[in-house]
Amino acid sequence: MRAVVMVLRGRFRQYWKSWLVLCGLVAVAGGSVLAATAAGSRTAAAFPGFTSRHGYDVILYSGQRLSQLSQLPGATSVTPVPVPISGAVGCGSCHTPIDTENFLINEVPPRQLPRMVSLLSGRMPHQSDPGEVLASFTLAEHNGVRVGSVLRPQLGSPAQLRGGPADPSPVLRPVLHVVGIVAAESEFPSGASPHYNLYATTALATTVNHRAALLWTYYVRFRNGAAGLADSDSRLRSLGIYGSSDLDEAADAVQSSIRPQVTGWYVLAALAALAALAVIGQALARQAAAERDDHAALSVLGLRPRQLALAGVVRGALIGAVGAAGAVLAAVLVSPLTPVGEARRAVSGPGRIHADPVILALGALAVLVAVIAVSVWPAARDARLLRRRPERETSTLAVAAGRVAAGAGLPATALIGIGHALERGRDRAPVGTAVAGTVAAVAALCATAVFGASLAHLVSSPELYGAPFQAYFSSDGEPGSQAQVDGPLLDSLRRDRAITQITLGAFVSVNVNGRHVRTVAMTPVRGAPLLSAVDGRLPQGDRDIMLGVATMRAIGARLGGTVRVRVSDPAGVAHETSFRVIGRASLNAGTGGLGQGAVMTTTGFTSAQCPPGSGQAACQRAVNRGLARVVLVRAASGPAGSAALARHIGQYRSLTYQPAEPTVLINFGQSVNFPPLFGAALSLFGTATLLHLLLVSVARRRTETGLLKVLGFVRRQVAAAVCWQATTIALAGIAVGVPTGMALGRLLWRVFATNFGVVPVAVVSPLLVGLLAAGVVLAANVLAVVPALLAARVQPSRLLRNE
Repeated sequence: MRAVVMVLRGRFRQYWKSWLVLCGLVAVAGGSVLAATAAGSRTAAAFPGFTSRHGYDVILYSGQRLSQLSQLPGATSVTPVPVPISGAVGCGSCHTPIDTENFLINEVPPRQLPRMVSLLSGRMPHQSDPGEVLASFTLAEHNGVRVGSVLRPQLGSPAQLRGGPADPSPVLRPVLHVVGIVAAESEFPSGASPHYNLYATTALATTVNHRAALLWTYYVRFRNGAAGLADSDSRLRSLGIYGSSDLDEAADAVQSSIRPQVTGWYVLAALAALAALAVIGQALARQAAAERDDHAALSVLGLRPRQLALAGVVRGALIGAVGAAGAVLAAVLVSPLTPVGEARRAVSGPGRIHADPVILALGALAVLVAVIAVSVWPAARDARLLRRRPERETSTLAVAAGRVAAGAGLPATALIGIGHALERGRDRAPVGTAVAGTVAAVAALCATAVFGASLAHLVSSPELYGAPFQAYFSSDGEPGSQAQVDGPLLDSLRRDRAITQITLGAFVSVNVNGRHVRTVAMTPVRGAPLLSAVDGRLPQGDRDIMLGVATMRAIGARLGGTVRVRVSDPAGVAHETSFRVIGRASLNAGTGGLGQGAVMTTTGFTSAQCPPGSGQAACQRAVNRGLARVVLVRAASGPAGSAALARHIGQYRSLTYQPAEPTVLINFGQSVNFPPLFGAALSLFGTATLLHLLLVSVARRRTETGLLKVLGFVRRQVAAAVCWQATTIALAGIAVGVPTGMALGRLLWRVFATNFGVVPVAVVSPLLVGLLAAGVVLAANVLAVVPALLAARVQPSRLLRNE
């Protein structure tokens, strides 16, 4: 061991600069891997951590104070939040008007305010000041509200709300100063309409509540989460609540939109690790080759090959240890940049340094082990412990390609370039790695193209993400609007033969295998049901049920299996029935987002809620009276259908809603950059490998190039041979990479779309693939310019004299 230490000391004095460069390379490469891994872990935990600190299960809406809510079965806390009903909102600093349909002024009890919201900027309001409020980050992003903005909402009076005589008192227009920007669970985009909230003080409530019309909202936490809502659904309807918002479903939708970013970070970390191993392995091999020159002298002094190999491995361990420490430092320093998008708002202290001790410790150990592992083979090879492979100057593939090229009448430069591209041997350039890198780059680009085209097709095709209808009609909350939907509107649609598909639906809450699931109870009135199936079929019988992909995973169900559905009747008595899973549904809004929810027939829901018996008919009538239905419609193609649809929309404009692009797809725009990033990473790796091959090939064939010039080759021909070499490698990569990439892109899209809860339709654009192939050939020839110029400048007289 003393001899090994002596060798390391001598080599350190001679090569310390290159060792230092290697340490820096390991630190940068390892830091990239650790940073991406830590970003994925932090992104995955961001929103669940936020909901554990600031989350609730359900929001209930009522026009009056409901003291009975504290007695709900399974409820652990009920926080009443009165909301003064407002009209137009004046805002001098806003760049767009505030959407008053989704705007609320929340009077949260002071002790509950830190529990409900997370402060992003500014400060908390003074409860004694009626003019200080907090604003949601949605107001900041969509309308330009900021700390210091002044808002002047117009508050309605109870008389105005009832539609009675005008209130003689002056209109309430409080002047509200924004002192902080906050985030609450209900404001994260989950597929429903965005929420725009202000959080006011008790002083404002004292000032305006006795004169303003109030909406009472209740933030409820159940012992078993939102599953308790299904057990209380019938009782809540009897209390006369306006509606409810299932925050657990919304939270699942938000986390689903964040999950692709998590996957992207982990895949990026894996790609970075592969690229790092390749780059560091080549660098260590070159370092071992440089240190090989003194092996003969050391062998004469008595050192054995085993000791020389051990010296190389220990050198790798030293470089790995220093590089691992640098990688940990680099990962910690870049941690304030992550997470991004929605997850960034959910973490506590965004922009601060974050260190995950488990990831950093395991990552540092992995970096050390990896560097040692890639040091073993060059150390053993250069210590002559590995048997040398027999020389093979020309491969069968090179010979066959040369014959085809000669038969096609290609010039001599092409034959030489093709031969150089396909020759293999101990003293030749690493052709295999160059071709593999080119194949990987082309495959990544093609897979990215398929993925991107499929995503664009998904966004432009509502039927693929659960909205095959062109419009739907629903109550707007005004008295009598539900009766309009169930009566005159539905009758008018039935009489219009240009409306080819009509489906009645209602959103209900049930328990499936012990988990709360928001369910669509549907009845087709005309044509096929206006719902989308990822696979399987839509429900037809009373015991058929379709489940969203995420819901199916969560409850442990399988296609063709059975699930237990529990729902309470109007008297509050729970009944349990078995349903058969006949497909996976793609559901857009109303069930918690893509991949969430279930679908069953309306008769299936009512029969499960009202089991056979003497009171079944009366029970089903009571259930049907309490269902708030929506009407999904689709018109015939052509002018007649468009005119018919426009006529109904014009007549019932306040009840009309258009299918909206799921917010989770919009959120995915922040992670959709990952596929191009993957393609760019592999393309960069392939580019570097090809450039390295050309430079090494020119350097190792300097003598051969000199002989070609002696035989009469001019500079242009020498440069052309190098370009033909690059073109051959590019064409080999295209031949294998294009079909591989297309197949990989289809597979990745199907896996992604199915897990995301949409219908998996892959799109391949032949034009785009052709352009990519042409671009690869062009890029290869551009890369060959510098090596070609170096080869063309070779002076044969000097080379041959040295020989």
